[in-house]
Amino acid sequence: MTVDKIFYNGKIYSIDDKNQTYEAVGIKEGKIVFLGSLEEALKKDAEEKVDLKGKTVLPGFVDSHLHMLNYAFVRQAYGMFGAGSIEEVIETGRKIVSGMAEDADKWLYGRGWNEENFKGEKRPLTRFDLDRISEERPILFIRVCGHKAAVNTKALKIIMGLHQTKDYIEQIDQQNGILTEASVKLCYNAMQEPAVEDIKEMILFAQRDLNAAGITGVETDNFLSLPGRNSERIMRAYKELEKEGKLTLRIREQASFTSYEHMKEFIDKGYRTGQGGEYYTIGPVKLYEDGSLGAGTALMNEPYMGTDSCGIAVHDQEETDRLVDYAYKNDMQILIHAIGDKASDMVCNSYERAIEKYGQKNKRLAINHLQVVSKDLFERMKKLNIAAYIQPVFVAGDMDMIERLLNPEAVSRSYMWKTMKESGIVSGGGSDSPVESFDILENIQIAVTRDRLDQRTSGWHPQEKLTVLEAVKLFTINNAFLSFQEDRRGSIEIGKDADLTVLDEDIFEADPHEICKIKISKTIVAGREVYSA
Repeated sequence: MTVDKIFYNGKIYSIDDKNQTYEAVGIKEGKIVFLGSLEEALKKDAEEKVDLKGKTVLPGFVDSHLHMLNYAFVRQAYGMFGAGSIEEVIETGRKIVSGMAEDADKWLYGRGWNEENFKGEKRPLTRFDLDRISEERPILFIRVCGHKAAVNTKALKIIMGLHQTKDYIEQIDQQNGILTEASVKLCYNAMQEPAVEDIKEMILFAQRDLNAAGITGVETDNFLSLPGRNSERIMRAYKELEKEGKLTLRIREQASFTSYEHMKEFIDKGYRTGQGGEYYTIGPVKLYEDGSLGAGTALMNEPYMGTDSCGIAVHDQEETDRLVDYAYKNDMQILIHAIGDKASDMVCNSYERAIEKYGQKNKRLAINHLQVVSKDLFERMKKLNIAAYIQPVFVAGDMDMIERLLNPEAVSRSYMWKTMKESGIVSGGGSDSPVESFDILENIQIAVTRDRLDQRTSGWHPQEKLTVLEAVKLFTINNAFLSFQEDRRGSIEIGKDADLTVLDEDIFEADPHEICKIKISKTIVAGREVYSA
C-alpha cells in the first residue's frame, strides 16, 4: 500500500495502553495507517517522506477548556495581564484613548488586571480610577479571572439603564463601579456586536496562535465571550469557515448559558452534544455554579479568612437541579464551573438527582476547575462517573493567594490532581485562556513540578505532583475521552486520525523544570501540516 506521507527517524510515543514507541508513522487520507521501525519505513512506498531527525512525536495536544473568541477579542483590545500598578493601568488607558476614533460611544475594553500583581495598593480597580482615563467614553476593564470587572461612571450609567440590570443588581457595587459574575457581561449588551465576518477573523486569528502552540483541538466556551452574546451568529461563523475549508483545529463548542431560559431555548431548537462536522461540533452544555478565588466569589463551605463571606452562588440548589434536569433528560453532556468546595458539592447533588431520576447515561457529566473540594467529593464523583476538567497551570499563580484566602485545612484540599487520578476520576487538562496561557508545555511543567516556571523548589504540596506521562495524558487521550473521541484521537494508533504534535526534544527525558522551553516543531491535523517552525 502506498501512503501519502511517512514521518521517519523520530521518537514516536503512542500514549496508548502500553505506551509503545515507534520510529516512523505513515499517513493516508488523514488517518494513521503505519507504525513501525526506521528500516520498515524506508521500504514503504510513500508520496512524501519526512526525516524527523530524532524529534519527538506525541498525539496532537488538546486544550479541554478555553475561551477562543475571547482570547482573540482581548488580544485586539487592551491586554493588561502584565500591569504592575493601578497608575500603570491608568497611564496606558489614557494613551489608548488618545489614539481612538472620535466616536465617544465606542467602548474602551480591556482584560487581565490582577490586584495581586499591583505594587503599592493591592486593591481592585474602581470607577474612580477609570474616570481618570476618560469620563466621556465608556470603559470596561475585566479582571484576569473574568469574574470581576470595573467600569467608569459613563459605562455604569449605561449598564444601570439596561432593562436586564434588575436581575443582576446584587452583583453590582454601584458606589465603586465594580461588577461581579453575570453582571460583568451586561456591558456586552450595550457594546457594538461584531458581524459574522468579524467573528470569522477572530477565529482565524486565534487558530493561528493555537496551531503554533502544537494544539490540534480545543473545547471552547464562546457564547458569552463577545458583545451581543449571539450564539447563532458565533456558530454560523465556525460552520462557514469549516465549509470553506479554513479550519485547521478540531473545535468543540462548550455551549455556555447563565439562565435556564436561554439553555432551554438552545436545547429546544434541537441542538445536541456531538452534532457537527469534522472540525466544529457541539459539545456539552456549559453552566456556572460560582465565581473565582481571586475575585472572592468562589463558593466555599466556610468563610474566607478574616471575612464572613463564603462567596457567591450563581444559582441556588433548586435552580441548579432544574438546569441539570432539563439538559440531562434531553441527552446533553453537561460541564459545570465549580471552583469552591460548596459549589462542587451542589453540582454533585444535582447530578446525583438527575441520575436517580433518569438512570445512568453515558453522557460523561463533568465539573470544571475543582480547585477546592470537600473531603468526600472524589468518592461521590467516582460513584457517579463524573469526570473533571482541570487547569494545572493555575497552581503557579494561585499558590500564594490561596494561602491568604483560606484556612490551612481548606488549602490542603486544593488542586488535588494526583489524588483525583488515584481516586479513579478521568481528568482532562485545559488552560482557561485568556485567564492563563494556552501553552500546553507550560501547563505540563507545572503539573509535574507544582512550581512557578522560573523557580526550582520541591513544589507546592508536592504529594500532588503528576508524572510527565500522567500530565501528557491530560492533554491527549484523556481529553479525547471527555469528547467521546477516544476511538478516533488522543493516541497514535493504526486507524486513528493523524493529529500529531512534533517537539524538538524528548519531553520524557527533559529536565522537568525545563519542559516549557521545548520548542514546537510541527503541528499536524488530519495528516496536514498546519504549523511548521
